[in-house]
Amino acid sequence: MVDSLGPYALGPGGECEGIYIGDARELAKAIPDESVDLIFTDPPYMREYLPLYGWLGDAAARILKPDGFLLAYAGIFHKQAIMEFLGRSLDYFWDFVAYGRNGPGSMVWARKVVSKAKSILTYTKPGQTPRPRCSVLGVWVGSGQDKRFHVWGQDESTARYYIDCFSHVGDVLVDPFCGGGTAPAMCKVLRRKCLAFEIEPDVGLSARERVRATSMLLPGLGFDQMELACNGGGEP
Repeated sequence: MVDSLGPYALGPGGECEGIYIGDARELAKAIPDESVDLIFTDPPYMREYLPLYGWLGDAAARILKPDGFLLAYAGIFHKQAIMEFLGRSLDYFWDFVAYGRNGPGSMVWARKVVSKAKSILTYTKPGQTPRPRCSVLGVWVGSGQDKRFHVWGQDESTARYYIDCFSHVGDVLVDPFCGGGTAPAMCKVLRRKCLAFEIEPDVGLSARERVRATSMLLPGLGFDQMELACNGGGEP
């Protein structure tokens, strides 16, 4: 099993739990070409941050293995621009919908729309035709936003489901915008290796503590249920 990626020790485990503090645009330069199985991440959605999706697409085209995937959350309001940025370097695969069961939803005042869903835009390297580990639900009904660890936090259920469907035990996942650490924590649950970056030091330190407190799912204890969900037997 791979324990490092370029100069970085992978989590879970170790003092940093695979979470490094700094600007992903600089830190990711040290990731070797075609060394990553999955990128699962949640970039900021506001207009001023949209060019980050362009950087993300370029980085994914370089570091993903030929059969790898990029899954990136995207706010609905700017989705057209986000897809244009990602499409410069990658091939479109699917637009998965993460629906939040709980809470009133978010009011998009500019359009007078109450939104209870987000896209998880999925892309592959140009010219490649990989497939997920198993059949995947186009809509996943999760618990909704989880603000315990970060103001923009996402729920663990959705992250766990899609990470499970698009990777195998021991695969390497990268999260360039890890925030409160949802993706790294779910990597520990699912026994995936993780490399994550967070630009805010206090947030990154909190994410490390979260991963340390997360329990790994041992073989034979729950994987049967996850396999069932991954093949269409989970929540509608």
